[in-house]
Amino acid sequence: YSLEDKSPYSRPLKHKSAGPNQSGRAAGKELRLEDWDDELVNSRGACQPASDKIADMNLTPQQMRLRYQDYSGSTVKVLSVMDLMKINYDLIIHLLEWIVLGDHELAQEGAILVFLPGFAEIQTLYDMLLSTSEFGIRNKGRYKIIPLHSTLSSEDQNAVFMKAREDIVKIVIATNIAETSITIDDIVYVIDAGRMKEKRYDQAKSMESLETVWVSKANAVQRKGRAGRVREGFCFHLFTSHHFNFHLRDQPIPEIQRACLEQLVLKIKMLPLFKEQQVEAVLEKLIEPPSAEAINGAVRRLSDLGALDASVELTPLGYYVGSLPVDVRIGKLMLFGAIFRCLDPTLTIAATLSFKSPFVTPFGLKHEADDKRKEFAMGNSDYLTVLNAYKGWCKVKDRGAHQAYVYCQENFLSVKTLQMLASLKQQYVELLSDIGFIQSGIQQKDLERAARGGSDGVANATGIEANVNSNNWKLVSAMLVAALYPNVVQVLTPDTRYHASSSGAVVRAPNAEELKFKTKQDGYVSIHPSSVNFQVRHYPSPYLVYHEKIKTTKVYIRDCSMVSVYPLLLFAGGSISMDLYHGNFILSVDDGWIQFMAASPQVAELIKELRSELDQLLSDKMYQPDMDLLTCPRGSKIINCIVSLISSQ
Repeated sequence: YSLEDKSPYSRPLKHKSAGPNQSGRAAGKELRLEDWDDELVNSRGACQPASDKIADMNLTPQQMRLRYQDYSGSTVKVLSVMDLMKINYDLIIHLLEWIVLGDHELAQEGAILVFLPGFAEIQTLYDMLLSTSEFGIRNKGRYKIIPLHSTLSSEDQNAVFMKAREDIVKIVIATNIAETSITIDDIVYVIDAGRMKEKRYDQAKSMESLETVWVSKANAVQRKGRAGRVREGFCFHLFTSHHFNFHLRDQPIPEIQRACLEQLVLKIKMLPLFKEQQVEAVLEKLIEPPSAEAINGAVRRLSDLGALDASVELTPLGYYVGSLPVDVRIGKLMLFGAIFRCLDPTLTIAATLSFKSPFVTPFGLKHEADDKRKEFAMGNSDYLTVLNAYKGWCKVKDRGAHQAYVYCQENFLSVKTLQMLASLKQQYVELLSDIGFIQSGIQQKDLERAARGGSDGVANATGIEANVNSNNWKLVSAMLVAALYPNVVQVLTPDTRYHASSSGAVVRAPNAEELKFKTKQDGYVSIHPSSVNFQVRHYPSPYLVYHEKIKTTKVYIRDCSMVSVYPLLLFAGGSISMDLYHGNFILSVDDGWIQFMAASPQVAELIKELRSELDQLLSDKMYQPDMDLLTCPRGSKIINCIVSLISSQ
């Protein structure tokens, strides 16, 4: 493999004349590629070997020559001029061509597996392969190129397990989903780009970032093991032996050191064994303990959710959320759906947040898939959009399995994901029944018996009383506030502008690009292109709530839902402040981040009292597990009042 001057995969070289700096990187003027051999010859013997801790990228040509003296000059030259921090797609294509066309002694037949870090990288290589003369349209019948990524439907993923005919070469381009999760037994060749996507949790910003990182030695060995499962195989790692030996971690970073710790902290607070101990004291005994910052961040977020009080003790809500084997936010959504009698839709949303959206995006059909998703959109909400699609699937199922399959194919929905959501909903019903938040004694067999007419059985098994508000979309959206706060986004619109019309000046709606989105912690963020709110020009309410924000090229809100102010005032953490400003009563929470001008002092007082009463209801429920919040006079009155208030806005 050779590298041309000005290649996007080359790195700037420097003359030795100014000497290397302390990091080992050479300084001085730029060195042209054609000067490399002269530079190497002129300085032979004038250079000491570099320390092993210095990366290949920071070596001079002379140091590179010494480090890899057992290799040919052309190989060392390419290593010296290549940007080793980039994924070199040209090199991957060159290697693929060598495997399928080269005059070598390796096995000629067998599938090829290429490891890349993420969807974008898979798409890039896929498109580049189709643009080549060897792997493109001209030889379409000779190669079967299959992308493999977790966002693809299960049906599309199944194609990787089908063996190709003897005259066809199967090339699978995959993330580390193919490293341990699945086995493709006809793989003979593996190409490892040496990168993977890894979720990291930023404690300061309460944000997950999906970062491209180097694999560990353990990952590299695992990838090598994917080759030759049933016969001799070959693996090509696209990084140097020095990088493997001295710069890769032995093992990936333990998940407990890069994950959110909320559920773990709750479990510690609930166990009698740790009743007299601080959370930090318990976790520091682990072999690889999380940082104090991570623990404190989890405690802070649990306090925001209302699961811990100021003394870091369990609240009534925290007790019940901790009793459910699910994420804290999902547990809170389940509980509030039961309390406010909109159980069925909130469990659908909870299952989606716990698993994944049923919408899929096949390669090459992104625009078509996006358009279909928007046909289900309602209430400026990704969650209600999924709910709409799920309800449609349940209705179609009543007409038969084939009709349900066609519905999913036409609307870019995964059948298996929808089936998993139905299964999760049934499990959630059993959990809520066990802790006394809905009718006790509901079991799997009851749900299966109730699942008729294409439904999942949840609404039928739990009864009318638990679902009397299930068609109130404003209330369902309000439940998301209870679960997702403090994940709130402000929608900032530009100043009002007008354009002339035959009837006079008319307000001009802003372009989507003119809207700005801001969170309290991160400042400005962006709506992810996969959201139904991407490119939306108008929001009736200036607030959105979201489940996940993620940092790639910038900070994205992946999925979100517009919400009105009343739910924010009623369900947000912390206390409500009320101030009189120029004769108006202003209610605010979160240090003024969320504000609302009440129509009267009576409305302001009503909201404050309702919040207090709801907290007391949960406390009473903890001490009286048999109390039915839906039927007891006080509880029913408070809940109905809150429902009426939310529905009126």
